[in-house]
Amino acid sequence: MRLESAINLKRQLLEDLITPIAAAARFPITAASARDLREVTGGVPAGTLFGVAARSFQTLPKVQRSLAVGIARGKDKEYRLAIRVQRQALLNSDMVQSMVKKAKGEADVRLIGRVDKRTRRRPPRRAGITRAKKTRRAPVASRARTLAAGVPWFELQQRPLLIGVSIGHVDVTAGTLGAFVSHDGQVCILSNNHVLANEDRAAVGDAIVQPGTLDGGSIAADKVAEFLTAVALDATGANLVDAALATLDSGIGHDTARLREIAASTDGVLAGASGAEIDEGATVFKIGRTTGATKGRVTAFNLDNVIVNYDMGNLRFDDQVEIEGVGDVAFSDGGDSGSLIVNEEMAAIALLFAGTDFGGSNGLGLTYANPLHRVLDDLNATLLF
Repeated sequence: MRLESAINLKRQLLEDLITPIAAAARFPITAASARDLREVTGGVPAGTLFGVAARSFQTLPKVQRSLAVGIARGKDKEYRLAIRVQRQALLNSDMVQSMVKKAKGEADVRLIGRVDKRTRRRPPRRAGITRAKKTRRAPVASRARTLAAGVPWFELQQRPLLIGVSIGHVDVTAGTLGAFVSHDGQVCILSNNHVLANEDRAAVGDAIVQPGTLDGGSIAADKVAEFLTAVALDATGANLVDAALATLDSGIGHDTARLREIAASTDGVLAGASGAEIDEGATVFKIGRTTGATKGRVTAFNLDNVIVNYDMGNLRFDDQVEIEGVGDVAFSDGGDSGSLIVNEEMAAIALLFAGTDFGGSNGLGLTYANPLHRVLDDLNATLLF
């Protein structure tokens, strides 16, 4: 089908099927809403559909995983409806079959399971437990020797700062430095909200360290920036981005354009932000704190109702990009949150924030990202390169 037809069908299905599911499952679930939900899903019980365990109604997540819908490439420059199933119980349901029928068979149906943010919060210190005292980080020269022993460069302290290195709020394990941007005349670091703002917990001025604390970073030796602002995460509505900025400390060197070893172990040069629409099938690259430089392929775009697991609960994201790894490696893993995704021309197209542990052509997982133009607009920022 044509792109316009695919987009219109997606909107119709969201309104007629998926939105009623979300509304029926919205906190607090009651016995009555569970019965209503059974009607919407063609008889699938709410407890089965959402995998609801025996627990108090008041403790259930406010947003439940169900179906995401978007656009995928078809044959001969045509498009298909992308249906992403986040619950096994829905895979062969009447509802999915109805959606495929409405698309006249032009649908790409995939089971993706649970989608998680790609960084975890640093575990809090528990009362009565004393952690072993950390060994003081070695000087940079010693870290270089560590690199030879197998620690990749993107997990080590890097000065000047480079795109793709380990970074994070001091109370976050570690994420990835996505890019450098200009905001109100200041040079800032761009990454995810959950990397720099600790899921809206951060206060302006909080320390950002490189490398992240999971990689040994400390305020004393590795502070490079201070948290500035973030797009707030919505616990009940639709989110479009997971993004935040930190103001670069004075005197901290940074390279706004170098993409170290990004393709075939060869450096690239960031070519700015792409003005082209993201399309299925496009080849993309990224550098991340955990998996380093990887190559991927866009498998869907304009995805709505992608439900992602956060510390604060399940959050809905709309208008997202889906990517699978090329070859025998995953495109991303935990710790790659905040990675800048670029196309073959090295122009930036998206900001990585979430992913799965299975799925995709190689079975190693799918990655989800925010379109970069939306990230920059919402943060009132301009990409530096």
